[in-house]
Amino acid sequence: MATTTIPDSAAPTRPAPTTANGTDHPVVRWFLLDGDRRVVALSLSFVVLVVLVVAGTVWELEMERLVSETRAVQTLFNTFLGGIILFVSVVLSINIAVLAQEFGPLRTKQEQIEESLAFQSELEAFVETGVSPAELGEFFLFVLRALRTEATRLRAATGTDTGDHHGEILAFVDGIEAEADLVEERVRGVQGMVSNVLLAGLDYDYAHQIYTARRIQYDYEEELRSVERTALENLTELLTFFATGREYFTTLYFKREVRNLSFGLLVVSLPTIVFTSYTLLAIDAGQFPALTVPGIAPRLLWVSVAYVVALSPYVLLSSYILRILTVSKRSLGSSAFTVRTE
Repeated sequence: MATTTIPDSAAPTRPAPTTANGTDHPVVRWFLLDGDRRVVALSLSFVVLVVLVVAGTVWELEMERLVSETRAVQTLFNTFLGGIILFVSVVLSINIAVLAQEFGPLRTKQEQIEESLAFQSELEAFVETGVSPAELGEFFLFVLRALRTEATRLRAATGTDTGDHHGEILAFVDGIEAEADLVEERVRGVQGMVSNVLLAGLDYDYAHQIYTARRIQYDYEEELRSVERTALENLTELLTFFATGREYFTTLYFKREVRNLSFGLLVVSLPTIVFTSYTLLAIDAGQFPALTVPGIAPRLLWVSVAYVVALSPYVLLSSYILRILTVSKRSLGSSAFTVRTE
């Protein structure tokens, strides 16, 4: 059988490790990933309220005249009221369509469960350290412990060799241990919620490590001893198990996030519709609450509050979509390939 020889110029290059997650500012990470979506939505609403009040005070917006002499405010809230009903109906219809995909014949469900059990059995047969946990956080820790054990075996096998591959193997092992430490610390630090545990697992750059293990085997095929080659193959296999589990749990996370969003919109939408309707009646009647804040015009304050409340369903949706898009962007490398962030 004919073989193809790859010229040296086409040999695999050695990209620098990517750390897309490690440079995030804590506030940015909380806002995009770690923060409770309801708290994030409340924070965004508060920022909008402060901006409206400050802008209306500095700009000297005559809210009294807008309310009493024009219908601009009524038109705005009428538009909000109709938009909220349509918006919530459309989003919930989409979510119901997504949920409908979960329905299926009994045999289909059985095949899915058997496929998951087969994956766990394959991992257990490879690791040979007992039964793999079903809980997400414990599964990550199970695979990370196996990775650490195999990395230690590779370090011991390399020993004090003086070959060209010695330094690269040690750097590779150090990288595995460092990233495993980071993920373990974050997994143990969360409260067991699916979202937080998954986000901790997203910090593991398995694609680059799979590439590094394969490149070392390719570059130093003649110099590697059998025990080193076996350890590198085992590490590649374990990284593949970790990647497969993480990407599967990512799909479960997206489903759960969509359901949480649906529940949140149902809780928020009805009070918002009632409050916006009452605001329209109050404006038409020319009656507003007497309570106010010193230094802020009463009409400006209450119109701003009503505006923020009317905007709350969209703000809640935005807080969830921000995290869904961020997780989706960070899980693009669901293979042995990586995608540079833009």
